[in-house]
Amino acid sequence: MRSNNKKEQILEAALQVVEENGANHLTIDAVATYANFSKGGVLYHFPSKKALLSGMVDHLIQANEKRMQALDHNDHLLSAFLHKENQMSAAERRASLALLAAAAEAPELLTPAKDYIKRVVDEISQNSQKPMEALTLFLAGEGIRFLDILEINPMSTKQTQEVVDQLSQRAEEV
Repeated sequence: MRSNNKKEQILEAALQVVEENGANHLTIDAVATYANFSKGGVLYHFPSKKALLSGMVDHLIQANEKRMQALDHNDHLLSAFLHKENQMSAAERRASLALLAAAAEAPELLTPAKDYIKRVVDEISQNSQKPMEALTLFLAGEGIRFLDILEINPMSTKQTQEVVDQLSQRAEEV
């Protein structure tokens, strides 16, 4: 198996650990067990928990970018982005929560995520006739996503989808 495939397998195992057991159970040992690797095998690819978390951030960003590329957004980037946010898997949501917790101790872990969001914001602003309104819609969508990640969204799944649909519809007009 190629090195990239092994890294991917380890990252998927890390997401599974977080999804099934919560962020506080993310350890090199747990990931090794889930990936069916030795601890040394995991440490070869990710020499520390911090390196593993950094890899998870990159993995989540790549997953977001793949979802964006797969969407047919007919030049409505913001609308596509809003819909994409609702397509995050449970594992990705839990991993996002784990990464937020880890970032409290090591804020530099979020640098790639900051760079990714900056690129998205710049692209939304540049492709909108009403950049401030577009950014307001984007931030509303991000707020919903964070409510979901933190598992404190008071709306039902149906209500959330209706709000996202309205945001997306409005996004196509700006």
